[in-house]
Amino acid sequence: MMKSVSQIPTNQLEPNPLQPRGIISPESLTELVDSIREHGILEPLIVAKTPAGYQIIAGERRWRAARLLKLEYVPALVKETSPQQMLEMAIVENIQRKDLNPIERAKAFLRLKEEFTFDNNKIAKRMGKSIPYVINVLKLLTLPDALKDGLLTGLITEGHARALSGISDTRLMIEAYKIVLREKASVRRAEDIARRMRKKIEEGTVPITKENLPQFLKSRLDNIGSDLESFFDDKTTKVKIVQTNVVTRVTFQFHGPIDQRFTELSNLYQKLCNKTLESDNDTHSDTSYLTPNA
Repeated sequence: MMKSVSQIPTNQLEPNPLQPRGIISPESLTELVDSIREHGILEPLIVAKTPAGYQIIAGERRWRAARLLKLEYVPALVKETSPQQMLEMAIVENIQRKDLNPIERAKAFLRLKEEFTFDNNKIAKRMGKSIPYVINVLKLLTLPDALKDGLLTGLITEGHARALSGISDTRLMIEAYKIVLREKASVRRAEDIARRMRKKIEEGTVPITKENLPQFLKSRLDNIGSDLESFFDDKTTKVKIVQTNVVTRVTFQFHGPIDQRFTELSNLYQKLCNKTLESDNDTHSDTSYLTPNA
């Protein structure tokens, strides 16, 4: 339960051990220090009282600025909370006030998943974001170290990283990253470069590896599906091919009256098995019985 604002000795406060922000440099606090020096701390910190003392849930930057100014006390709201709530509130506070570095944000989301069994939907609701946003943030953790370093140092933005992450070949992804840096490319330009790299994979003009094989096969599967559909005379049969890491699933969807669908299925069966569905004496050669009576 939230209590009234208290004046807590600055030296009795400790950082939140679950704080998602990795490093808060003194340089980043300059503006905040100037503001506090002139106006004071306008918004109280939120802290939790634990057996180890007071731990900051939200407001660590204000606390660090107060220490630089050698303030003896800081205003704070003391809240009864759990470790999970401390992490949640710390993430929300940082996102709403001053964005975490994209990699730090991704690591914070991963902690919610691994330590507190949040799924993407729950993270999205708590953060006030969409599920695709959460998925894209978490995907940043799979980037090569070179791109992660670029995000951490501000050489590229999250938009650049998302564009390049669609390249399923690490070597080509890094090659595209170097082009982006060399050209000081916009996000739109990064998307164009990524499309060009993906096309190289799809056309097989680069070595095909286990890593980029799914992307190489995707265009082939589309062609196979189109060719299979052209086998049928009715032009309404649809073929859908879905491939995962463990299975390739081919689905034939027959449309139209039931006798027409049976005919197309018979044709497919004959083509694949070199057999017909009719008996030897053709007693079932007439499929008109399949048409419902009027």
